Amino acid sequence: MQKKGNKLTLTRAELQLMEILWQSGKAVDVHEVVAQYPEPQPAYTTISTVIRLLAMKGFVGTKKGIGKQHLYYPLLSKSEYISQSVSEVKANFFSGSVSSFVSFFLQEEQMSKEELEEIARLALSLSASTHC
Repeated sequence: MQKKGNKLTLTRAELQLMEILWQSGKAVDVHEVVAQYPEPQPAYTTISTVIRLLAMKGFVGTKKGIGKQHLYYPLLSKSEYISQSVSEVKANFFSGSVSSFVSFFLQEEQMSKEELEEIARLALSLSASTHC
């Protein structure tokens, strides 16, 4: 995980592990995490190290399982992490401007007419609901 300003960002390996925790919907042990990885699965010790680092950094909580077992669960939801990350990108690259942020993606992405129309409908719908 890399620290950027006051925010923490996940590395690719950490994000992959967090995806498994977010999808599990329950506290899981390292064996369960490893089993959910696609082939080739990383070594148990690798996953154990990454999950302990995530716990130390405050992304993952732990609780005691049966015997020596430790169970892990996310302390931050996926939507909270995405929101934090998008806010950081908006602040760092677009001076906090939502319109500049959206404009960039509208110009950079190859969107179909249908996608653009859907975005326009969403913007109109959100605009109407906030002005009521």
